[in-house]
Amino acid sequence: MGQTAAAGPVPAVPMAGPSAPTGGEPVPVLPALRPVVPGGGLRRGSVVGVDGPGAGSLALALVAGVSAHGGWCAAVGLPEFGVRAAVGMGTDPGRLLLVDEPGARWADVVAALAEAVELVLICPPERPSAAIVRRLGALARKHGCVLSVTGPAVGAWEGVGLRLRITESEWSGLGDGHGHLRGRRARVVAEGRGTGAGRHGWLWLPGPDGRVSTAEEPRPHRRPTLEVVA
Repeated sequence: MGQTAAAGPVPAVPMAGPSAPTGGEPVPVLPALRPVVPGGGLRRGSVVGVDGPGAGSLALALVAGVSAHGGWCAAVGLPEFGVRAAVGMGTDPGRLLLVDEPGARWADVVAALAEAVELVLICPPERPSAAIVRRLGALARKHGCVLSVTGPAVGAWEGVGLRLRITESEWSGLGDGHGHLRGRRARVVAEGRGTGAGRHGWLWLPGPDGRVSTAEEPRPHRRPTLEVVA
Protein backbone atom coordinates (compact mmCIF):
# COMPACT_ATOMS: atom_id res chain seq x y z
CA MET A 1 0.00 0.00 0.00
CA GLY A 2 2.49 2.61 -1.12
CA GLN A 3 5.45 3.60 1.04
CA THR A 4 5.42 4.99 4.55
CA ALA A 5 8.18 7.01 6.21
CA ALA A 6 8.49 8.42 9.71
CA ALA A 7 10.43 11.42 10.90
CA GLY A 8 14.14 11.24 10.14
CA PRO A 9 16.10 11.41 6.88
CA VAL A 10 14.14 12.69 3.92
CA PRO A 11 12.99 9.57 2.03
CA ALA A 12 14.32 8.73 -1.40
CA VAL A 13 11.59 9.34 -3.95
CA PRO A 14 11.21 7.15 -7.04
CA MET A 15 10.99 9.34 -10.12
CA ALA A 16 7.57 8.87 -11.65
CA GLY A 17 8.63 10.42 -14.92
CA PRO A 18 10.00 13.69 -16.27
CA SER A 19 9.00 16.84 -14.45
CA ALA A 20 6.08 18.70 -16.02
CA PRO A 21 6.51 22.49 -15.75
CA THR A 22 3.61 24.83 -15.16
CA GLY A 23 1.20 24.93 -18.10
CA GLY A 24 0.10 22.24 -20.49
CA GLU A 25 -2.65 19.77 -19.74
CA PRO A 26 -4.22 20.13 -16.28
CA VAL A 27 -3.80 17.51 -13.59
CA PRO A 28 -6.88 15.27 -13.98
CA VAL A 29 -9.73 14.95 -11.52
CA LEU A 30 -12.51 12.37 -11.32
CA PRO A 31 -15.33 12.90 -13.85
CA ALA A 32 -17.81 13.88 -11.12
CA LEU A 33 -15.54 16.77 -10.07
CA ARG A 34 -14.91 18.17 -13.55
CA PRO A 35 -18.01 20.43 -13.60
CA VAL A 36 -16.95 21.93 -10.26
CA VAL A 37 -13.24 22.49 -10.96
CA PRO A 38 -12.45 25.34 -13.41
CA GLY A 39 -11.14 23.94 -16.67
CA GLY A 40 -12.12 20.41 -15.67
CA GLY A 41 -8.78 19.79 -13.95
CA LEU A 42 -6.22 21.19 -11.51
CA ARG A 43 -3.81 23.79 -12.83
CA ARG A 44 -0.24 22.51 -12.74
CA GLY A 45 1.98 24.28 -10.24
CA SER A 46 -1.00 25.56 -8.25
CA VAL A 47 -2.00 25.31 -4.59
CA VAL A 48 -5.45 23.88 -3.84
CA GLY A 49 -7.06 24.20 -0.42
CA VAL A 50 -9.48 21.50 0.75
CA ASP A 51 -11.63 22.09 3.81
CA GLY A 52 -15.07 21.81 5.36
CA PRO A 53 -16.81 18.86 7.05
CA GLY A 54 -15.80 15.74 5.15
CA ALA A 55 -12.68 17.36 3.67
CA GLY A 56 -10.82 14.07 4.12
CA SER A 57 -13.06 12.32 1.61
CA LEU A 58 -12.72 15.19 -0.84
CA ALA A 59 -8.92 15.01 -0.55
CA LEU A 60 -9.05 11.26 -1.25
CA ALA A 61 -11.11 12.01 -4.36
CA LEU A 62 -8.38 14.37 -5.66
CA VAL A 63 -5.77 11.65 -5.15
CA ALA A 64 -7.99 9.11 -6.91
CA GLY A 65 -8.44 11.40 -9.91
CA VAL A 66 -4.69 11.64 -10.50
CA SER A 67 -4.03 7.97 -9.80
CA ALA A 68 -6.85 6.78 -12.07
CA HIS A 69 -5.01 8.40 -14.98
CA GLY A 70 -1.69 6.76 -14.15
CA GLY A 71 -0.16 9.57 -12.12
CA TRP A 72 1.75 9.44 -8.83
CA CYS A 73 0.50 11.05 -5.63
CA ALA A 74 1.77 11.52 -2.09
CA ALA A 75 0.21 12.31 1.29
CA VAL A 76 2.32 14.03 3.97
CA GLY A 77 1.29 14.41 7.61
CA LEU A 78 -1.91 12.38 7.34
CA PRO A 79 -1.54 9.20 9.45
CA GLU A 80 -5.32 8.76 9.23
CA PHE A 81 -5.22 8.65 5.41
CA GLY A 82 -7.82 6.08 4.36
CA VAL A 83 -5.97 3.89 1.88
CA ARG A 84 -8.84 1.44 1.52
CA ALA A 85 -11.32 4.24 0.88
CA ALA A 86 -8.94 5.82 -1.64
CA VAL A 87 -8.58 2.52 -3.47
CA GLY A 88 -12.36 2.22 -3.56
CA MET A 89 -12.49 5.62 -5.30
CA GLY A 90 -10.00 4.47 -7.94
CA THR A 91 -6.54 5.04 -6.45
CA ASP A 92 -3.72 2.71 -7.49
CA PRO A 93 -1.91 1.97 -4.19
CA GLY A 94 1.25 1.18 -6.12
CA ARG A 95 1.44 4.84 -7.16
CA LEU A 96 0.80 6.30 -3.72
CA LEU A 97 3.52 7.48 -1.32
CA LEU A 98 2.63 7.99 2.35
CA VAL A 99 4.72 9.93 4.86
CA ASP A 100 2.62 9.74 7.99
CA GLU A 101 4.85 11.54 10.50
CA PRO A 102 7.32 13.86 8.72
CA GLY A 103 8.19 15.74 11.90
CA ALA A 104 9.89 19.12 11.84
CA ARG A 105 11.27 18.47 8.35
CA TRP A 106 7.87 18.18 6.72
CA ALA A 107 8.65 20.99 4.28
CA ASP A 108 11.81 19.19 3.09
CA VAL A 109 9.76 16.04 2.53
CA VAL A 110 7.19 17.96 0.48
CA ALA A 111 9.98 19.64 -1.50
CA ALA A 112 11.48 16.26 -2.42
CA LEU A 113 8.14 14.81 -3.42
CA ALA A 114 7.15 17.82 -5.53
CA GLU A 115 9.91 16.92 -7.98
CA ALA A 116 8.54 13.44 -8.61
CA VAL A 117 4.75 13.30 -8.28
CA GLU A 118 1.80 15.15 -9.78
CA LEU A 119 -0.04 15.89 -6.54
CA VAL A 120 1.08 16.17 -2.92
CA LEU A 121 -1.61 16.22 -0.25
CA ILE A 122 -0.30 18.09 2.80
CA CYS A 123 -1.53 18.55 6.34
CA PRO A 124 1.19 20.73 7.92
CA PRO A 125 1.82 20.04 11.62
CA GLU A 126 2.20 23.77 12.27
CA ARG A 127 1.40 27.14 10.77
CA PRO A 128 3.78 27.45 7.80
CA SER A 129 6.11 30.41 7.65
CA ALA A 130 6.00 32.78 4.70
CA ALA A 131 9.43 31.50 3.60
CA ILE A 132 8.24 27.88 3.52
CA VAL A 133 5.09 28.83 1.59
CA ARG A 134 7.15 30.73 -1.00
CA ARG A 135 9.70 27.93 -1.33
CA LEU A 136 7.16 25.15 -1.80
CA GLY A 137 5.05 27.28 -4.13
CA ALA A 138 8.09 27.97 -6.32
CA LEU A 139 8.98 24.25 -6.47
CA ALA A 140 5.41 23.34 -7.37
CA ARG A 141 5.42 25.84 -10.25
CA LYS A 142 8.83 24.65 -11.45
CA HIS A 143 7.86 20.97 -11.58
CA GLY A 144 4.16 21.29 -12.41
CA CYS A 145 3.09 19.62 -9.18
CA VAL A 146 -0.20 20.44 -7.45
CA LEU A 147 0.03 21.08 -3.71
CA SER A 148 -3.26 20.25 -2.01
CA VAL A 149 -3.37 21.67 1.52
CA THR A 150 -5.84 20.50 4.13
CA GLY A 151 -6.25 20.92 7.87
CA PRO A 152 -5.98 24.12 9.96
CA ALA A 153 -3.20 25.51 7.73
CA VAL A 154 -5.54 26.09 4.77
CA GLY A 155 -6.49 29.55 5.97
CA ALA A 156 -2.87 30.50 6.72
CA TRP A 157 -1.41 29.35 3.39
CA GLU A 158 -1.01 32.36 1.10
CA GLY A 159 -1.23 31.76 -2.62
CA VAL A 160 -4.11 29.26 -2.59
CA GLY A 161 -5.49 29.65 -6.10
CA LEU A 162 -8.45 27.30 -5.73
CA ARG A 163 -10.36 26.35 -2.62
CA LEU A 164 -12.69 23.36 -2.59
CA ARG A 165 -15.07 23.31 0.37
CA ILE A 166 -17.79 20.98 1.51
CA THR A 167 -20.58 23.19 2.77
CA GLU A 168 -23.32 20.59 3.32
CA SER A 169 -23.43 16.82 3.61
CA GLU A 170 -25.77 14.08 4.67
CA TRP A 171 -25.46 10.33 5.06
CA SER A 172 -27.92 7.90 3.54
CA GLY A 173 -28.97 4.49 4.81
CA LEU A 174 -30.02 5.34 8.35
CA GLY A 175 -33.61 4.94 9.39
CA ASP A 176 -35.26 5.87 12.68
CA GLY A 177 -32.32 4.97 14.91
CA HIS A 178 -31.25 1.95 12.87
CA GLY A 179 -29.73 0.94 9.55
CA HIS A 180 -26.30 1.04 7.91
CA LEU A 181 -24.46 4.01 6.42
CA ARG A 182 -24.47 3.52 2.66
CA GLY A 183 -23.10 6.75 1.26
CA ARG A 184 -22.62 10.44 1.82
CA ARG A 185 -24.04 13.14 -0.40
CA ALA A 186 -22.03 16.38 -0.24
CA ARG A 187 -22.21 19.84 -1.75
CA VAL A 188 -18.77 20.88 -3.02
CA VAL A 189 -18.16 24.57 -3.66
CA ALA A 190 -15.22 25.94 -5.67
CA GLU A 191 -13.83 29.36 -4.79
CA GLY A 192 -10.95 31.30 -6.26
CA ARG A 193 -9.46 32.12 -9.62
CA GLY A 194 -11.75 31.38 -12.56
CA THR A 195 -14.58 29.94 -10.49
CA GLY A 196 -17.09 32.73 -11.10
CA ALA A 197 -20.12 32.92 -8.85
CA GLY A 198 -21.85 29.91 -7.38
CA ARG A 199 -19.72 27.14 -8.91
CA HIS A 200 -20.72 24.02 -7.01
CA GLY A 201 -22.04 20.49 -7.38
CA TRP A 202 -23.59 17.67 -5.38
CA LEU A 203 -21.52 14.50 -5.25
CA TRP A 204 -21.70 11.06 -3.71
CA LEU A 205 -18.56 11.21 -1.55
CA PRO A 206 -18.54 8.25 -1.52
CA GLY A 207 -21.57 6.47 -2.94
CA PRO A 208 -22.91 3.06 -1.88
CA ASP A 209 -20.32 1.40 -4.14
CA GLY A 210 -17.44 3.40 -2.64
CA ARG A 211 -17.04 5.50 -5.79
CA VAL A 212 -17.38 9.24 -6.34
CA SER A 213 -20.21 10.20 -8.67
CA THR A 214 -22.63 13.04 -9.28
CA ALA A 215 -25.68 13.19 -7.04
CA GLU A 216 -29.02 14.92 -7.14
CA GLU A 217 -29.58 17.80 -4.79
CA PRO A 218 -31.44 16.44 -1.74
CA ARG A 219 -35.01 17.49 -1.29
CA PRO A 220 -35.76 19.79 1.64
CA HIS A 221 -36.92 17.95 4.72
CA ARG A 222 -40.54 18.77 5.34
CA ARG A 223 -41.73 19.15 8.87
CA PRO A 224 -44.96 17.34 9.68
CA THR A 225 -47.99 19.59 9.77
CA LEU A 226 -50.07 19.77 12.89
CA GLU A 227 -53.81 19.89 12.78
CA VAL A 228 -55.91 21.21 15.62
CA VAL A 229 -58.75 18.81 16.36
CA ALA A 230 -61.71 20.36 18.14
